[in-house]
Amino acid sequence: PAPSSICACPLEHLRAAAMLDARGPSFAVAVVGAFVLLTAAAPRAVDGAVLPWTLDPTGLLGPRRWLTLYALTVPAKEALNAALLLLERKVLGLRSIEEGTAKVCKLERLEAVDLAFLSLNSLVEFIGMSHILALLLSGPLTYRLSDFGVTNGPVALIAAMLVNDMLYYPFHAIAHQRSFYPYCHKQHHRQFLPFRGYLDASNQHPFEQLCGFSIFLVSLRISSWAFGLHAGAAWVAFVAWAVLNICNHLAFDSKIHLPLPYPAYPHDHQMHHRFPQCNYSTLTTMPDRIFGTFREYVALDAPPPPPEKKLMWFENLVDPAEPKEEPEPVWFGNGRPEAVPSAWSFVGLLVSLVFATAVIEIYHMGDLPNHHEWGHFVKTTIVLINISFVCMAIEKACQEEIKPKPKKERIYTKPRMHEAVRNGHSKQFVGSKQVFKPKLNTPIPAKSLKRE
Repeated sequence: PAPSSICACPLEHLRAAAMLDARGPSFAVAVVGAFVLLTAAAPRAVDGAVLPWTLDPTGLLGPRRWLTLYALTVPAKEALNAALLLLERKVLGLRSIEEGTAKVCKLERLEAVDLAFLSLNSLVEFIGMSHILALLLSGPLTYRLSDFGVTNGPVALIAAMLVNDMLYYPFHAIAHQRSFYPYCHKQHHRQFLPFRGYLDASNQHPFEQLCGFSIFLVSLRISSWAFGLHAGAAWVAFVAWAVLNICNHLAFDSKIHLPLPYPAYPHDHQMHHRFPQCNYSTLTTMPDRIFGTFREYVALDAPPPPPEKKLMWFENLVDPAEPKEEPEPVWFGNGRPEAVPSAWSFVGLLVSLVFATAVIEIYHMGDLPNHHEWGHFVKTTIVLINISFVCMAIEKACQEEIKPKPKKERIYTKPRMHEAVRNGHSKQFVGSKQVFKPKLNTPIPAKSLKRE
């Protein structure tokens, strides 16, 4: 798109987004029908379970309890969305990234097709959360506080989040291909500028919801196989994954992020909604930077770049004797580097891991851990606090502007022939005779020469 389209949403974009495409709903009906057939043929999770494995992977819920929990999750997600909105607007006092002088076009009112997809996705989300809950309760995880460590705690959590984005990136990129886009992902991009949070995040195709939950489950299992994931780290990963997905669709540019390399922020996902061919990842921008699809954030009310001035023919000529003007590189002075997460992200990760692991230990033991068991957090605390100090030092150092030493410019001249002279000496001609002297300022007495 043209640079001028950064400031405002073209009317054609709204018309194309608001136009109902029958291919998306038709594919949704096909996905639901396939899931119903799979559910009818699926076995029970455990002996004595009432519901099939696809609906109740834990085998602990009956139909009445299953419907009750499903009904409770609908207002719970809205309550979480309201809490995040209150936190960012009132507590943190964040500025809305849609504010400015530019007129912003967005999906102000949800239509019937949006409400239909939201209703269907609320059921899909509950089924996906049931499978995640089954993994958290009886998966290949460790649950005791004595088993908690650096490897199966923060390292496994960070690895799971990185794997999640690495797997989600190709799926998201393929969903934007011309052959697949109208069948699946077009519904989510009806919103040009997300601002509702949960409603805009969940307004997508049910096939995307199923794939998103499946990718997250696979990421947890890969991390558990590689590092031995602890249940406390898995719970923190699940909550962070859900909360950050909602924050990416709010109208506030919060700096809440996971301690990942090149952490992603809500304004990066807003750029994806404005320019769909960039910023496919959600938790870290590292996959986009690797594959060249990352795009820097530009404010909605930013002025368009000035038009390129057309030079005359003589202005394009370059004098070979004139030194090249190169901008002096500035190594620091721009604040924290984009590749380094903030120090507070590691502190928040430490607090979350301690809280989640302690709650799981209390649930299993029925009592508070003693002081010996709390000692299992010492190694993790030392590692994360030291890493946070390193990130803080990097951020502090990068706030000061340091420029490299200027290089000596070498001006182009024509090559000349020079006669070799001993080092520290110069040649001087006296009376047609060649005399060497050790210093330039040493006088040479005149000699009388006889003319032959």
